[in-house]
Amino acid sequence: MDFSKIETGAVILCSGDSVTDCGRARPYGTYKDSLGESYVKRMHEIVTAEYPEKEIKFVNAGISGETSRQVRARWISDCEAVKPDHATLLIGVNDVWRQYDRWMDKDMAVSLEEYEENLRFIAEWSVKNLKSFTLIAPFFLELNREEFFMKQVMARAEVCRKIAHETGCGFVSLQDELDRLCRSRYTLSFSPDRVHPFPVTHTAIALYLLKQWNFKFRFEER
Repeated sequence: MDFSKIETGAVILCSGDSVTDCGRARPYGTYKDSLGESYVKRMHEIVTAEYPEKEIKFVNAGISGETSRQVRARWISDCEAVKPDHATLLIGVNDVWRQYDRWMDKDMAVSLEEYEENLRFIAEWSVKNLKSFTLIAPFFLELNREEFFMKQVMARAEVCRKIAHETGCGFVSLQDELDRLCRSRYTLSFSPDRVHPFPVTHTAIALYLLKQWNFKFRFEER
């Protein structure tokens, strides 16, 4: 996605799990009802405040607790319902989590191999049918790269990078930006559990995403 070229009236679908959902309206969160309290709402506010004449519409399709398997199952129907020009997907932490919080329900676990299959299906379809698609790598607010959960999240982040390279879709890793926060203050300042961001963290995510998409603040030009 390139905000310097984005068209007036563009629709941007943002999908994922609870990090994206954050209490958004059903069936889809929009500015008319509720975008939720995640980075999606922050991006809408920043973009609309800077470029109201562009009338760019963000749609939140995140669903708390979902894995890549569930997102894959609804991806095409979501796109058919929302009719986005551009889309983003941030998914993967629950693919790891389900192996441990639902460990007696083996069928709920999503292996690394299946994760790659699910994301490849979504990316290949999206590259063919949308003006742009961006995979946002899953993150974990943890500086220790040898921490057990962190290593598995990082493995999925690398899968995202690989698929983006092979399919030609966009790719953004938030990990370095979140590491910057964690180096300044203890993780509990930014997340209660190293997964779910506090409001200030959602703002940091929104600003970083927009920066990667060549978003320019107008005051920089004044």
